[in-house]
Amino acid sequence: QFVTSGCIACHTVGGQQGAVGKVGPNLTHVGSRTTIASGIMANDPEHLAKWLSNPQAVKPGALMPNLNLSKDAIEKLVAYLQGLK
Repeated sequence: QFVTSGCIACHTVGGQQGAVGKVGPNLTHVGSRTTIASGIMANDPEHLAKWLSNPQAVKPGALMPNLNLSKDAIEKLVAYLQGLK
């Protein structure tokens, strides 16, 4: 889901082929972080899903666009990102 949703265009994840984006933060160990969205939200499944569903609603002016992800895509991305320790 990380690849097909376009995340790799902006984000790097070590070991994920093609995920070498330089615009967004490196997400290699995002699952071990305590916060997301520049520290304004706890890094837990609920907040991560909220962020992925509409970053601009959470943090106006955020560089991450709303990708109009489906609920299923968000659930898969949350599971993937939470596993990146």
